[in-house]
Amino acid sequence: MSTGPRPKGPRLWLQPERIRTDGKPNEPAVWVIRDDGRYKRSTGFGPHDRGSAERELAKYLAANHAPAKRQSDPAETLILDVLGLYGRDIAPRHARPKETAARIKRLALWWGRPFHAMQTMRELERPGERMTGHVTDIRTATCQAYVQVIGKTRTASMDLELLRAAINHAVAEQLLERPVPVALPEKSLPRERWLTRSEVAKLVWMAWRDRRLNNGMSGQADDWGKRKHLARWMLIAHYTGTRKAAILNASFRQEVGRGFIDLDAGLWHRRGSGVRATKKRQPPVPLPAPLVGHMRRWKNNGQTYPVEFGGKRIDSIDKAFRNLVRDSGLENDVIPHTFRHTAITWGMQRGMDPWDAAGYFGLNLQTLMDVYGHHHPDHLRDAADKMARPKKMRTF
Repeated sequence: MSTGPRPKGPRLWLQPERIRTDGKPNEPAVWVIRDDGRYKRSTGFGPHDRGSAERELAKYLAANHAPAKRQSDPAETLILDVLGLYGRDIAPRHARPKETAARIKRLALWWGRPFHAMQTMRELERPGERMTGHVTDIRTATCQAYVQVIGKTRTASMDLELLRAAINHAVAEQLLERPVPVALPEKSLPRERWLTRSEVAKLVWMAWRDRRLNNGMSGQADDWGKRKHLARWMLIAHYTGTRKAAILNASFRQEVGRGFIDLDAGLWHRRGSGVRATKKRQPPVPLPAPLVGHMRRWKNNGQTYPVEFGGKRIDSIDKAFRNLVRDSGLENDVIPHTFRHTAITWGMQRGMDPWDAAGYFGLNLQTLMDVYGHHHPDHLRDAADKMARPKKMRTF
């Protein structure tokens, strides 16, 4: 039994020029938003400005359109609907919902503006790719173009992983009748750059001794250590191998949502109370004795947080760290995450038990052995010893 034509959903329609017969000026052609006969509104943009019209359509979808929860063909389902459903159902439960929202926004700016995406692909020498804004636009060529546009392979890969999760959620919620594959870029090789002891010492001492120049006529340095917060962050990172965000989120007192450093027990509860666990493990760890001594002095000097500036906790050290690396003369491949990589490398070089290392640094044992195992002094040592001392032949 026929039920009539299926609704097309919100879309752009180029309303042709209207020729008036009453002597008044003609109405020029314009892009309008149509929504299954229930809604029609001019975007105010003419035929040659479809990109701006698509931005207006994206705003309308975000503000007003809720996709019907029924199974439909990928060729009839807008990618913006899939992303919107994921943003409402799943994203608020993520440990970092703001980061998820930023990823959804980047994806929407590409997949929700098909005309702009096709223009961009022509500029990237990928002509002939037709896009309509529907799920069938997700193909190997369009995914590869997205990676080129973003410019950072790791960021683009995580965005596309979210798109794949959104598609799977849409299938589970019966918005899509079947999933479509998302082509992810090849995983980048693990970082091999780690710091030597002299490099770590140079960075820490430069940050600790750096002073603010007085704005007066003398131009001499005063007692204000403008990079001491960086020195403290680097000490914590190199002793514990903890990720940047977890260090910045730590506190010497118990606070909801923050990691707690218990100096009496010498224990750091890295994952804050009430914070949802993620794949980036943050197990509680005992602190090395030298670091506990440093932290006790910081707390006795009035600090609430191990890394703070001007008596206040800070959220980012990225710019200050880049400037420090530049001033130290090191290459720009030294980033905050290099300290975590360095700590794990040193731990393995010093013969740390792999099981203990995986628990202390908060990573999977297999990942530890794949990336850092060759630094361990016992790595393949038994095989080398057997090759050096071959087994004696039995005599009869």
